[in-house]
Amino acid sequence: MHISNSARITLSTFAIASTTASIVYYWWSSKRSSKKSPPGPKGLPLFGNEFQIPDDKQWLTFHEWGKTYGDIVRITTMGQPVLILNSAQAAIDLLETRGNIYSDRPVAVMAGELVGWDRGLGYARYGERFKEFRRMFHQIMGSRPSQDLLPMQEKETAELLIRLLDRPEDFIAHARQSTGATILMISYGYKVAPADDPYVRIAEEAMLGFAKASEPGAFLVDRFQFLKYMPSWFPGANFQRVAKAMRSDLERLYDVPFNFVMDEMENGREIPSFTSKFLNEKIHPNDEDRDFVKAAAASLYSGGADTTPSSISSFILAMTLYPDVQAKAQEEVDRVTGCNRLPSFADRVDMPYVNALVKEILRWNPAVPLGLPHQVTQDDTYRGYTIAKGTVIWANIWSILHDEKIYPEPLKFEPERFLNQAGSVDRLFDPSLLAFGFGRRICPGMHLADNSIFITVASILAVFSITKCRDANGEELTPVIDYSGFISHPRPFKCSISPRSDSVTALILNGVQEFEASPAS
Repeated sequence: MHISNSARITLSTFAIASTTASIVYYWWSSKRSSKKSPPGPKGLPLFGNEFQIPDDKQWLTFHEWGKTYGDIVRITTMGQPVLILNSAQAAIDLLETRGNIYSDRPVAVMAGELVGWDRGLGYARYGERFKEFRRMFHQIMGSRPSQDLLPMQEKETAELLIRLLDRPEDFIAHARQSTGATILMISYGYKVAPADDPYVRIAEEAMLGFAKASEPGAFLVDRFQFLKYMPSWFPGANFQRVAKAMRSDLERLYDVPFNFVMDEMENGREIPSFTSKFLNEKIHPNDEDRDFVKAAAASLYSGGADTTPSSISSFILAMTLYPDVQAKAQEEVDRVTGCNRLPSFADRVDMPYVNALVKEILRWNPAVPLGLPHQVTQDDTYRGYTIAKGTVIWANIWSILHDEKIYPEPLKFEPERFLNQAGSVDRLFDPSLLAFGFGRRICPGMHLADNSIFITVASILAVFSITKCRDANGEELTPVIDYSGFISHPRPFKCSISPRSDSVTALILNGVQEFEASPAS
């Protein structure tokens, strides 16, 4: 393809200007922070540690650096100072205690600007727009409002059991369907189809793009920002085509369910939801109001569409590998329910072992091992180290939840680590808090997610046995524990999910009928 001289000059100018700016910034940041910078691996001139960050499982590399340099590790990428926090104490001290200056987001060129996720909560800069998002979410999913959603979650979990009974081998798809059904009802008042719902599929496709675009180091445009001006036809600019496809998926996530609510409201048949509530609150919403509510609802929906299924997959993997844990949990569930009904949220207080199991799921392999990055808005000092304004902060949640001093044998799945001698859950370094981020950026849907994982885990344990599959020769097939992705999922694995008794079908159907007959559902 022919490139005009003007285009060559323009691109060359961008390249020279960006490279010069990077060199100056690298020199300036090194000059400022060299006196009392936290330790970290040596990098290359200009590039810093850019080429030492892998394309996947970055949290494991950061964890190894932590073993060498301590729980605060400083690196640079193209002159950008980056701080990696590998301990709960450091994350709490900075991101929570000093949250007033550690709650901003760095500019995300690929995920934010090119794909468009900066319109929503996740990549929103710290300011009034962010605070309004949080206010809205707190009204729907705060610790108290989330209690109103429990009957809905119980009913949807019963539906999940029916799907598992019918096609147990599709447990991952069922987990996505169940999570999507709950969040779609909360966000848009939309009832999903029994299987392969188009709105659930829209969320899955958009979240694939979100996860890939958010990977640290996945796209060079996040380091060489001038590249965002390159046309898609230019050699090496394939990321522009990728971003366009991801943006199309995001627009469908924003527009399709929102337009459904608008149509339902116009015809007076909407089911009360997050979207209808805040559109009604505006009384006469203008285009700006509608766009804001649209972005908020999509943020609510996308926030749990892929993370909770990751935790459910981890649970099924753990039960396949740790039958003794499964047996202990089932004994507790049976004792509480009497084996003649499905578990409910009212049972949670009487299930300390299942509660500990949920915490261990969140700790063992957190759904988002690195969370999203923070950025400090002014110069700061911590432990005698200088942290320059503009430094990007990554809380390595995986490393925090695998700290051997707090969680002995961290790679082992052991719910007992969260039980004290009285048999209740010890809240010290509680994964149900740490796994959802820190400070003012903590996940606003954490209560909804924690409740969803509990009721799903307790219900599956009540009616199914999860065991290893066998090959044609009768040999057991042991799944490999291998997680990857910014939203981290286990490598696809096979297992056997079978009813614990002949009465399981009747038990599940009776449970569904009871939930459907309940006024709260």
